Amino acid sequence: EFVDVFKNAGIQIVHLAEFHNRLGPARRDHRKTLPMLKAMHDECARLSDDEFLLLPGEEPNVHLGGHWISFFPRPVMWVLKRAKDKPFIEEHPQYGRVYHVGSADEVLKLFEMEKGLMWAAHPRIKSSTGYPDRYREETFFKSDHYLGGAWKAMPADLSRSRLGWRVLDLLNDTANWGAKKYILGEVDIFEVDNTTEFYAHANVNYLRLDSIPRYGDGWAPVLKALRDGAFFVSTGEVLLPQFTVDGKASGETLKLSASGQAKLEAGLKWTFPMAFAEVITGDGEKVYRQQIDLSGTGPFGKQTLSETLDLSGKRWVRIEAWDVAANGVISQPIWLE
Repeated sequence: EFVDVFKNAGIQIVHLAEFHNRLGPARRDHRKTLPMLKAMHDECARLSDDEFLLLPGEEPNVHLGGHWISFFPRPVMWVLKRAKDKPFIEEHPQYGRVYHVGSADEVLKLFEMEKGLMWAAHPRIKSSTGYPDRYREETFFKSDHYLGGAWKAMPADLSRSRLGWRVLDLLNDTANWGAKKYILGEVDIFEVDNTTEFYAHANVNYLRLDSIPRYGDGWAPVLKALRDGAFFVSTGEVLLPQFTVDGKASGETLKLSASGQAKLEAGLKWTFPMAFAEVITGDGEKVYRQQIDLSGTGPFGKQTLSETLDLSGKRWVRIEAWDVAANGVISQPIWLE
């Protein structure tokens, strides 16, 4: 039933964020943690198949500040709080290689060795209030292994034209800081079955992948797509199958001509009538917005937007599009030189 909920919604890949709530204390206990981690890995392997990939992941919330998510390209055994008598790397007789982390530097070292990604969970609110801003100068944040932040519709105020501007502002801010970071959709639910609400919470990341990896082969292509910014985020009602500026897609770098002129093309598909699209750019200090009126559209439509932009002095460009019910789609930035 757990897997059926996702499959029936058309979801092909799910990354977990486990051990945050009632299992958190046990996960932080070095005497109990490894069997729990092994059980998660085994269940992910059991529930994955050729059409669906269930991937292990956690909300570790240790050493960095605020709440954060971990993601590795294969099962990794690690202890969140290193005991004084334990080395950073232990060759365990039952579990194989086990990492014991005791600081932010050791967290980064682990993610470098295992080619993982980490990002802020619900940035700038709840227990992540003030993050990632407070550690923007830290080595781990500047690393390519720190992806960015997770987006969901908080705040959700239908008197405004879009949802979740908190993390949209973060995306603009980090881009203006010069940090090549991205935002990905997160789903904050604690039970998944046919009796619980799923669709309303489901912010989905659409990755540019040729195929779904098999669990047994590892899932490095999934992490590469995220790290490369090769995806967009949608609430489901608006899609962005195409977005380029002078042929460059999100996550790529465009070298501007001397004129600063560039051609944007964005293909949109939608369910409810659209309200507007917005081209958003930054110069390292300020954020600039160019709104495209789509109020003349009807339901169940599609359209390719074509705009000539003056990107002189800009460092990045991205696009959002929102319908009349404030459902939307969000691209990752294209970087400019």
